[in-house]
Amino acid sequence: MKVICFCFVLIFSLLSQSSADSENGYTLIETMGSQGDGDGQFNIPHSLVFDDEGNMYVTDTHNNRVQKFSADGKFIAKWGSKGTGEGQFLGPEGIDVNSHGVIYVADTGNSRIQKFSAEGKFIAKWGTKGTLDGQFSKHAHGVTIDSLDNVYITDRFNHNIQKFAFDGKFITKWGSMGSGDGQFNEPHSSVVDSSGNVYVSDMNNHRIQKFSPDGKFITKWGSKGSSDGQFILPLGIDTDSHGNVYVVDRGTISIQQFSNNGTYLPPRLQIGKYVGQNSSILEDIEIDPYDRVYLTDRENHNIMKFIFTD
Repeated sequence: MKVICFCFVLIFSLLSQSSADSENGYTLIETMGSQGDGDGQFNIPHSLVFDDEGNMYVTDTHNNRVQKFSADGKFIAKWGSKGTGEGQFLGPEGIDVNSHGVIYVADTGNSRIQKFSAEGKFIAKWGTKGTLDGQFSKHAHGVTIDSLDNVYITDRFNHNIQKFAFDGKFITKWGSMGSGDGQFNEPHSSVVDSSGNVYVSDMNNHRIQKFSPDGKFITKWGSKGSSDGQFILPLGIDTDSHGNVYVVDRGTISIQQFSNNGTYLPPRLQIGKYVGQNSSILEDIEIDPYDRVYLTDRENHNIMKFIFTD
């Protein structure tokens, strides 16, 4: 396999950021990727995650594969092809890694979860299409793993969250279609904080909901709109080293930051100023141990990397 050094492209430097950039608080420093099926190219990158060594794994959805990169952006490996067999995918979306470096991928179109080694070797799978415990719709795509290696799956069309042990054994689930506390209207993604609390982007209810590790409702925030603290289709979600919550707001092409109880924390990261309004479809967000922000852009088939500057 030909290995291509997939270099990051420098977009802005800290010394040459404009006054608008300074006021915004964020600086776009790198992008990676372009449209295609070669090593280091993407056809709708959906989600990404970092392992303890800093390697980055990206679900390359329409190429039906996962790609692995080193901490400095060099292409390392890829696995997957279109199909229903072990290690094959139909539109993989969510991805996360546990404390042992095991990779879990939401094989969305096959209504299942697949489990791989860090090198891409198939380990196990679970799930079939349905509404019963351990079953998924055709759009189960959010994957997040807690400190105990429990796996949480966000299922958009079943409107629920399912929790599994590391080996795929069903533990519990919560949620149903609706707008009440603990209900969802196409939940998109979830993240678990250091205390085990689960935050869910409740997409079509335009809000975030917070739960205990066993699914007990704690609080919620957000409503439909474009003002600070409001959302128009919240998608990806993650937390930083301080426990603050970051949310991709698709409708305003921006990222909003909140405390763990939902208090809005400025500034808002407006992505449209970098790529042009309505020319970017943000999907997911991942924050590395240094609180650098990575965003997947479905429209431009790349990943953007930001740092926060006071």
